[in-house]
Amino acid sequence: MPTREPAWRLFAAELVQATETEQGTGERPVTYLVSPYGARIGRAFLAGRLSGADRVGTGDGPPFYRARLTDPTGEIPVTAGSYQPRAMAALLRVTAPSTVLVVGRPHLYRGREGTAFVSIRAEGIAPVDETEYRRAVGEILAQTLDRLDVLAAIRAGTPVDPPVPELWTAGARASAARYPSANREGLADALRSALGVFRGEAPPAATPPLPPGPPPAGPATDRRRFPPAPAPPRTEAQRAEEGAFLDLIDELAEGSVDGYADVRDAFARLADRGLSTDRAEELLGRLETEGAVEEPIVGKLRRA
Repeated sequence: MPTREPAWRLFAAELVQATETEQGTGERPVTYLVSPYGARIGRAFLAGRLSGADRVGTGDGPPFYRARLTDPTGEIPVTAGSYQPRAMAALLRVTAPSTVLVVGRPHLYRGREGTAFVSIRAEGIAPVDETEYRRAVGEILAQTLDRLDVLAAIRAGTPVDPPVPELWTAGARASAARYPSANREGLADALRSALGVFRGEAPPAATPPLPPGPPPAGPATDRRRFPPAPAPPRTEAQRAEEGAFLDLIDELAEGSVDGYADVRDAFARLADRGLSTDRAEELLGRLETEGAVEEPIVGKLRRA
């Protein structure tokens, strides 16, 4: 019987610096988000201050909501829709900034200029008190430091001591291959901030509601404090491209045994029509972010 992968303990500063993915294997392969600091992420565990949720997109389709989680190191969008009803209900219960734990799947969306935007599709959200929050921050901090040690050993070609799960060494190898120049200094300030919260020296700050538009992305720098400029209006060609993709999803879903469109089949069909894989991934990411398409099963799509 297949089991769920454990959730990596992560800070926002690490997630927003992740710009690479890796495809898993098997009948329904998972797309992993690879961070520069030794994590190959199928599921993530975070702790922080969650803002109230805003509805994303318009129209009569199923609802899709986005909030913002702020932890000691930065902030990251958290989303939920009708395909995750419990997570969506928990997200909507947060009407004012609240301290929570979040478990979910990372989602990488690339903008028109190639900029990477990382968000978390929530599977579960649980309110916690200050003591539980600080304990979770300490757990994330400890795992992050241990992973950085594993990554340093992998880079140096030395044995990992003490031995760690293969999941960790696989993550370190993936990080070392995709981010050859990254080192722990990229997280130094973030980890010092987390240590201050763990010690009770810096409680989490409340955050204002997430402004409309694409989620913030990239390293936790001053640039991240401001929402990106609104995207330009869609052209007729772009709208036609999106409509054709949605029609293809409907066609594949109607002809499948399980009622879903397989991502690989969709991308193969798009390639036959001259659309590159990178462009197809960007298009799918935008449609998912806007709530037009959902992925209730990994690798399986349907129109929302």
